[in-house]
Amino acid sequence: MEVFLNSYNPLVRFPAGRQAIALYGLHPFVDYSCRREPDFEATYPSITALCRVDKLVPRVQPGDLVVYLTTKDRHPGSEVRHRRLVAILVVEKRFASHGEAAAWYRERGEPLPRNCMVPDNPRLAIELTAPVTAFETDLHRWDLQYYRHSRHCGIFLACRADYLELDNPPMVTDEMLGQAFGRVPGTQTPPKVRLEELQTLRGLCHI
Repeated sequence: MEVFLNSYNPLVRFPAGRQAIALYGLHPFVDYSCRREPDFEATYPSITALCRVDKLVPRVQPGDLVVYLTTKDRHPGSEVRHRRLVAILVVEKRFASHGEAAAWYRERGEPLPRNCMVPDNPRLAIELTAPVTAFETDLHRWDLQYYRHSRHCGIFLACRADYLELDNPPMVTDEMLGQAFGRVPGTQTPPKVRLEELQTLRGLCHI
């Protein structure tokens, strides 16, 4: 079993995202995009290559853990820049394509995750996102980029949540990361960490 440390941008980080949360009752710590990468809200939370492309999912196998921190910012509840520990996902299934994954979810009567790039699975409406990319509010161009990424790397990971908190996840400071990992790990290419290090972080977060 391998443990990977990853990061993402939560909806609550951006003014447009906070407006969406207030208007539509969304969980603050879902992903900000029209494809929710990762999709924490799916019955089997899902990870794809829509954002990291080939930096994470080709390396991950069933049984591995993927730990999700937010990017560092002044998230609600503190004036100090910090991260939040939002999810620890256990990979259950690894599919070679989004089409195979879609068939598996449908066989179980489950809605498709938003990051499953098949033609009959629509993107989210712009008002449920934080349109902070170069595409601004052009959903067609934003979605087209995700389709390109899914064609480049179609691996799809269906997971179960060992830990998941989308409303008020625990704060993680640089000091806590130093205690757990002996450093502040970079996550642009998600690094492998030791299970013992993850357990230390969990203890510091009281989870």
